Amino acid sequence: VFLLLLSPLMLVIAALIRLTSPGTVMFRQPRLGFNNNAFTLYKFRTMRDDVSRADAAVDANPVQARRDDPRTTVIGAALRRTSLDELPQLFNVIRGEMSLVGPRPHALAHNREYARMLDGYLGRHRVKPGITGWAQVCGFRGETDSLEKMRARVEHDLYYIEHWSLWFDFRILVM
Repeated sequence: VFLLLLSPLMLVIAALIRLTSPGTVMFRQPRLGFNNNAFTLYKFRTMRDDVSRADAAVDANPVQARRDDPRTTVIGAALRRTSLDELPQLFNVIRGEMSLVGPRPHALAHNREYARMLDGYLGRHRVKPGITGWAQVCGFRGETDSLEKMRARVEHDLYYIEHWSLWFDFRILVM
């Protein structure tokens, strides 16, 4: 239902990306989901195409996007501000790889890095990843430029997993 309702908006966004910067419309990147199963995450491309292709490589160690990132396109900045770049993840939901709510999936390089540094990090993979999650609505979204920020995100993700309910999901979606 969400996909049908949002498809006109998604077509407009795709056209704007295509008309304003060379390259693909979609950004695809391998991520780990439930039980560490790999899947391809879809997003609208928000950065220059050469940067997107390099960051999408499985073994790349992508530099996290940050606020006012010079690699971001004009349309991409607006998409990131409004989180509209995440809409193609509805296809991941339909395919059963993601849920509407759950821990946000991280790039493979970041998974490897933080799994070594944070106890319990891989516990985030006990459920399907989500388009949004408890950590995001509590302010832990975007760049994690310190170990403490990632620790807080993981703590919120684990709290969500341990306290899951349909009501909790609904509350997160409303937030």
